[in-house]
Amino acid sequence: MTYQHGGDLHLTYNAGRGYSHFVLYIEPPAAAGSAINASQRFRASTSPYTAEWLKRLDRCAPDALHVSLLGSDDAPKLWHPCVYEDSESPSAVAGDGCVCWQTYRDPVTWLPVAASHFRTVGGNIEHWEYFTYAPLSIPDGERLSVLIIDRESGMFWARTEHGILHILPEKQGAGYGAGYGGGGPHELAGLIEKVVRSDGCDVAAGTPHEPRNRKVLAWVSSKAADRTQELTLDQLKLLHRRGVVA
Repeated sequence: MTYQHGGDLHLTYNAGRGYSHFVLYIEPPAAAGSAINASQRFRASTSPYTAEWLKRLDRCAPDALHVSLLGSDDAPKLWHPCVYEDSESPSAVAGDGCVCWQTYRDPVTWLPVAASHFRTVGGNIEHWEYFTYAPLSIPDGERLSVLIIDRESGMFWARTEHGILHILPEKQGAGYGAGYGGGGPHELAGLIEKVVRSDGCDVAAGTPHEPRNRKVLAWVSSKAADRTQELTLDQLKLLHRRGVVA
């Protein structure tokens, strides 16, 4: 299930009081809160995958989902212009620096993206940091073609057969990792097993509470997994059978 803009959300915002009233319709599949998407935070850095994903975003007005990414303290800043748009903005610093927020939407999943802009006076330091949610699954009818370990951004991605890049679906509180022993690699190994068993069709967030395939878990926890790489569905199947990707 993914968020459906316009149908699931109803928002009123009081800029004077600085908070939002909204109703969001969700259907948790099991326990309360289990349908809420896991938050993601990253910089563009040198990752070509983040650059590709960010390029497709649409600029939009803030709504309640953007507020949920920031919290009530920073929420009013979503409505402040960038210093590049207004040197007198409340987020401008001495007419040149900036601490604004900008809001976007992923046109494929309709998930919100909030971008934090930090620029020192004079521009010696300037960077953007992005906040969003992972999808709960790839779109219905799609199939995973490539799983991507992206060390430059610290992200994990899924590319479908149609070439569309997605943040790897993730359950709240159960993030992925690679190259060490721990919960992150354990969760990634479980997702790889689920993908292999479904022939790439099941890429939903959350993994079964069962022992992991020892070959998959050993590779995911090893130094071999601790680098940027693209793993095709065939390579994931080979990993499941033999514990290697080539």
